[in-house]
Amino acid sequence: MSALYSFSTYIVLFSLLSIQGEINNEKKAFFDNLKSFCGQSYSGEVVYPDTPPEGFTDPLVAHFTHCEENEIHIPFHVGENESRTWMLELIDNDVLHFKHDHRHPDGTPERMTDYGGFASNEGSENLQRFPADDFTISIRDNLRSHIWVMEISEDQSTFSYSLYLYENLYFRADFDLTKPI
Repeated sequence: MSALYSFSTYIVLFSLLSIQGEINNEKKAFFDNLKSFCGQSYSGEVVYPDTPPEGFTDPLVAHFTHCEENEIHIPFHVGENESRTWMLELIDNDVLHFKHDHRHPDGTPERMTDYGGFASNEGSENLQRFPADDFTISIRDNLRSHIWVMEISEDQSTFSYSLYLYENLYFRADFDLTKPI
């Protein structure tokens, strides 16, 4: 009886490890998908809300410029404002961390910077969700409700960056991956 129990335990553990491996592979696959756009820049537009919020009415551009084995930086420009960079780090091929880096024109960090989160286990090779992490919540508690989502359309034609507050869409920008600029 104990040998059967041990065998069953091993099957359950193997199944759990297999599922975890699939989750990890999806995070890495998403990271690799993003890396495929490195060296290019893409124009975008605010698609939600219907009227872009103040500060997001100028042309949007995502620059996939800094790509390392485990790190991608995507400077995000709104008109002349070049203060934002989206940063992703793949840790041990199974943890995906997303941060917002905000800088003053002289390169010094803004007060509100390095916030973001770790990819949840609800993602895929085309979409990852990043709920606010502990560091982000420690900066400002009202960020606790924030979930950032990055998505590449199935046909690889659109890259989307979205912000959800309390599971409700608050902001979304889409970038046209078919026409590098």
